Amino acid sequence: MEGREHRFEIEPAEIASLGNFDMQYFHELEGPDGWVAQGSEDYSNQKYFTVLGINGDKLGIVGVYDTDSDKNIIHYVVDPKHRGQGLATKFSERLMDELNLPFITSTIDLDNKASIKATEKIIGARKVSDEQYEEEYHKVKYICERPKEKN
Repeated sequence: MEGREHRFEIEPAEIASLGNFDMQYFHELEGPDGWVAQGSEDYSNQKYFTVLGINGDKLGIVGVYDTDSDKNIIHYVVDPKHRGQGLATKFSERLMDELNLPFITSTIDLDNKASIKATEKIIGARKVSDEQYEEEYHKVKYICERPKEKN
């Protein structure tokens, strides 16, 4: 068997619902120093959820908040056990559907290639940051608009 690679097919996780935000679970994913807008007076319209799979397992965290300069800023963390399955895109789309958001704003660290790639897969995503913004904040910004309903 030497030289053969064994791959186990993992059934892709499906989202069942957005449940109550679980701060303890968030800290398990991000550590005690993980950043979250939840509870901060600096951010408004905060809505955070624990994403639950069809088997009742926790898939990650998703939330949205506003600042003085941006609206509907999305924040998500996919559980490491479920990464690589396209869940970041599913989290974003589900959040937009559940909260009836016309768009979401994503600001992503330039070194986070996986999140940039995931965001670019979201239908309606377009990059809105320029070189100056990216240099100043070391982030890229996207606006992801909800697809128009077909009649």
